[in-house]
Amino acid sequence: MTTTWFMQSRGRLSHQDYSWAPAMAPGTGGLSPEDLLAQGCGGRSISDIIDDTKSCLLLYTLRERPDRNQVWILLMTGLHPTATAEIDHMNRDIRVSVLGAGIGPVPPSELAATACLFLTGGLQNGVPVFYGLRDDKGFAVDSEAWAEVIAGATQLEVPPADEVPRPNTVSLDTDSPANRQWAAGMIVFLTSRVAIGDFSGKARLVGTEARPFLVVTSLLGAESLRSLMPLCGLSERVTGRELAHVSKERGWNVVRALTGKSVTFGLAVYAVLTVLAAIGTMIMLLL
Repeated sequence: MTTTWFMQSRGRLSHQDYSWAPAMAPGTGGLSPEDLLAQGCGGRSISDIIDDTKSCLLLYTLRERPDRNQVWILLMTGLHPTATAEIDHMNRDIRVSVLGAGIGPVPPSELAATACLFLTGGLQNGVPVFYGLRDDKGFAVDSEAWAEVIAGATQLEVPPADEVPRPNTVSLDTDSPANRQWAAGMIVFLTSRVAIGDFSGKARLVGTEARPFLVVTSLLGAESLRSLMPLCGLSERVTGRELAHVSKERGWNVVRALTGKSVTFGLAVYAVLTVLAAIGTMIMLLL
């Protein structure tokens, strides 16, 4: 399935404010980036969750009717151009945000791979945007170069995480390079196992009450992240690992939070059980 990509930046001149430009061919029914982001994430506005001047990431689905294909959204912020640092008319650094959208029961492979690339530092050297244009935007995306970035991301080998959140939990931790690497491994694990059925059921990552898959933010503390209920949340405002359980019987609310060794044990046990379930399913298919 085609994934649609957009980039947000601005030109050097005063009238060339931040706006979105297509990065690759459209493929989400003609929806604009403004329309996609206006629907929010997990019932909140995007600006309430992340600061787009900082290195942040959102991976989630739009809350749609159950009979419709799920639209997955990947938003990455706090990036910069590949070539050189750009500044605007006020001598401020020009930043770049990247938005990807694709359709499927799980994150499309290009979205998942690009999220992993971001989380493992693969976009630290910038994204292919060029400046100096005299039109209203003042910038444009090098689509061919971006296509090469995506192609490279799909070839990236990220080891699957040894520990993954259980589907009825909210896993929180400090935003750090090590935890971003773990989050990338979690994406690889959950999108490559037979147990992916958890997406449409227990994990509640799709549907009309979908919660975010992954949130990397600089704004939210532990309490705010818990109430957003992502499967995984990283923030510099969270001081350590925390695992919270959510309950359908209580209106999909957090009912209990754990910290410390009990979190590690619970994640590890679920990872082992998930692998065993996947192996069992594969054996049954071969019989």
